[in-house]
Amino acid sequence: MHIESVLKQLRTMRLSVMADSLERRIANGEHNGLSAEEFLALLIDDEHAARQQRKLARMIGRANFKPEQACIENVSYDMGRGFTKKDILQFTTPTWVQQAHNVVLVGPTGAGKTYIAEAIGLQACKMGYPARKIRYKMLFEEINNARACGQLLKYLRQIQQTSVLIIDDFLMAKVSTEDVSYLLEMIEERSQLGPLIVTTQYPVAKWHQLMPDPTIADAICDRVAHSSVILNLKGDSMRKRKTQSQPK
Repeated sequence: MHIESVLKQLRTMRLSVMADSLERRIANGEHNGLSAEEFLALLIDDEHAARQQRKLARMIGRANFKPEQACIENVSYDMGRGFTKKDILQFTTPTWVQQAHNVVLVGPTGAGKTYIAEAIGLQACKMGYPARKIRYKMLFEEINNARACGQLLKYLRQIQQTSVLIIDDFLMAKVSTEDVSYLLEMIEERSQLGPLIVTTQYPVAKWHQLMPDPTIADAICDRVAHSSVILNLKGDSMRKRKTQSQPK
C-alpha cells in the first residue's frame, strides 16, 4: 500500500499523531535499520504519548488551578517554612491517593498553602487522578444553586467522581447548619473514594468553634483529621518575598 494511502487511513481513523510521526520519521530515514515491529512500536508510542498529554491537559483544565500552574518541582524549601522536601515528596507516588489520606495545609495569608495544594493536585493529575480545587465559600454557593435547580444529587456525584478534591480557604466564610451537613456527607463519601486537601488559616484545634453545629463539627473534625497529613506552614508571606526579590 502506498504511504499516502496509509497516511490518509490513519487520519481518517483519528490517528493523526501516528500519521504525522510516520511521515516525519520516514522523511528523516528513521525507519532504516528497524524491523517493521520496532518501527510500528515507535509510532504507537508517539500516539499514546500525545493522547496522554491531551488527557492531562483536559484534567488540568477542569481542575480550576491558577494559570501559572504550581508544581512540586518549584516548591521552595527555605528554612522556617514549617515543612521539608521529604514532607512533599510523599505526594509524588499514588499511595496517598489510593489510601485516601487527607492533607491539611495550615498557615497565615501568603504562606503558600494554595500553591502547595495545587502542586500536589497537579502531581495527582500527572499520575492519572483527576483533581479539582474549589474555594470554601464557592462550594456552598454551587451546592445551593444545584439544590435550587433540582440538580443537587447530580452535583454531589460529580464532586465525588473527582479523585482529589481541594477545598481552599476552609472555614473562611460563615455557613449554615444545613450547609455543613452537606459538607459532612461529602467527607463521609470521600473517605472511601479519594483524599481531600484543605487549606486554611485555622489550626485543627479551632475548627470546632467555627462551625454552627457542634455535633456535625465533631464529625467533620474527626473525619478530616483522621489519617491526615497536616503541614503547618510558617514564615513571611511568599508574595512579599517575591516582590522584594524583584529588581528595582
